[in-house]
Amino acid sequence: MLAKSFGLSGIMVLAALLLTSFIPATPAKADDIVAGPMVGHVTDKSARVWMQLSTSGELSVSCIEVDSGREVSGVKVDVEGGSPFIFDTPLNNLLPNKNYRIEVKLDDRILKLPEPPLVIRTAPPAGEIATFNIAFGSCMNPHGRGTAPIFKAVTALEPRAFLFLGNSGYLPAKEEAFPTTRRAAFRFFCDLHSKIKTEPDLQQLFHSASCYGIWDDHDFGPNDSNRTWVYAKESQSAFQRFWANPDWGEPDNPGCYCNFSISDVDFFLLDGRMYRDPETDPARKTMLGQRQLEWLKKGLKASDATFKIIACGSQTIADYSKSDSWSHYPDEQQDFIKWLHKNQIGGVLFISGNRNLGELTIKKPAGGDADAYPLVELTSSPLAAKPAPDEVLAVPNPDRSGDAVGENNFGTLDFGGPRGKRFVTLRLRDEAGKIKLEQTVFAGQLHSQ
Repeated sequence: MLAKSFGLSGIMVLAALLLTSFIPATPAKADDIVAGPMVGHVTDKSARVWMQLSTSGELSVSCIEVDSGREVSGVKVDVEGGSPFIFDTPLNNLLPNKNYRIEVKLDDRILKLPEPPLVIRTAPPAGEIATFNIAFGSCMNPHGRGTAPIFKAVTALEPRAFLFLGNSGYLPAKEEAFPTTRRAAFRFFCDLHSKIKTEPDLQQLFHSASCYGIWDDHDFGPNDSNRTWVYAKESQSAFQRFWANPDWGEPDNPGCYCNFSISDVDFFLLDGRMYRDPETDPARKTMLGQRQLEWLKKGLKASDATFKIIACGSQTIADYSKSDSWSHYPDEQQDFIKWLHKNQIGGVLFISGNRNLGELTIKKPAGGDADAYPLVELTSSPLAAKPAPDEVLAVPNPDRSGDAVGENNFGTLDFGGPRGKRFVTLRLRDEAGKIKLEQTVFAGQLHSQ
C-alpha cells in the first residue's frame, strides 16, 4: 500500500527524512567562537552571557543546574547585522546561590565551548548577609607585557565578580593616529576590544566570575580624552558591545555608568570620561556631568545597603595637583562630599585605578567636622601595564595610608561578619597574589556620629 501511494521515489525520500532525524547534530567548528563565552552581570535570579561569533546565525543557549543536571532556562537569539557578531542576553529563571553551566547551539549545530568550563554563580538573595569577595584593577594592556601571572593569582582567589576599571587596552595616544571616518573608527574600537576578549590568560576569569567593565582615557580615546572626543559615540557603541553590564547610563544620557548589588552591598560604577570637561578649561566644572551626578546621588539616597562601593577609572578622593583625579574638579568633588555628609549617607567606600600604582587613601573630614566619617579609597593599578616610575611614586598624597605599591597589582574587597557587625577588608596584592597592603573597615566606622 505504501509503494502504491507514494511510488518508489516517494519511499526513498521518506526513508531519507527518517534517517536524518537520527543523525546527531554536527559539532560547530572551533573557529565559530571568536571570543568568550564570558559571564557578565549576575543577579540572584539571572545572568548575562556574552560571546563573539565569526558569523551570523541563530544561537540557542541552555542553562543547566550543575548539581541536578536539570535545564532551567533557555533562550534563542538571532545574531545578525554587521560584524562583529555579538551575543549578549540574560538567562532568567535561575535560583540564588546556585551554580549553572551552559550548552550552546549555532543554527542547530552543537557548539564546542573552549576550556575551562564556564560556571555561572548566582548571587545571594538581595539584602541577605553573605561572606564573599570581589576583585578589581585597571591598566591591563594585555598585548604589551602579558597577563598570565597576575590573572592566575586573581582566579585562584575565586572572586564572585571582577571589575575592570578602565584602560583594559590602549588606543593610540594621539588623535591623529585614529581613522578618519566614523565607520572606520567604530571598527578600530571593536578590534581593540576583541583582542582584549581573546587574551588567553583572561579566559578562566571570564568563565568563572561576573565581569564588569568601565573605561578610562586609553580605552575611550586618546590620552586624557574627555567630552570633546570626536569619536565618543562610536567609542560608546563599540564598548557597549563587548561588555555585559546591567545598563549603559540612562536612555537620554548614555555612558558606561551603572549599578548592581551582591548581598548587602551596592556597587556604583562611574563614567569619568564621557562628560568630563577638558583639563585645559580653567573652570574645570565637571568630571561626571550633572545628569550622572544626579543619578549617583539618587541611587545612594535610595540604597539601604550596608556598604556602597563607588568605582571610577580616575581617583575620586586622593588629591594630586599633577595627575588625573577628581580633585582637578574641586567644586564638583567638594560639593559631592558635603552632600554625602549632609544627607548622612553611610557605608560609602571608593575604589579606582589609572595611576599605575596602588595606594590606600583615608581622607579625614574637612574643617574638623567631628560628625563626618573619614572617606576611604583603594586605588589599584596597573594590572599588567608598566608600573609608574620612581618619580611618580614620590609625588606626595597627603592622605595616603601606608606605602604606595609600585608594582603590578590588583585589589580585593572581602566582605564578612554577621548583620550588625559587617566589615570589609581592603587588600592590594602583587602578581603572585601576595598581600602588599591591607586594611579592615567596619560598617560602623562609615557612618556620621
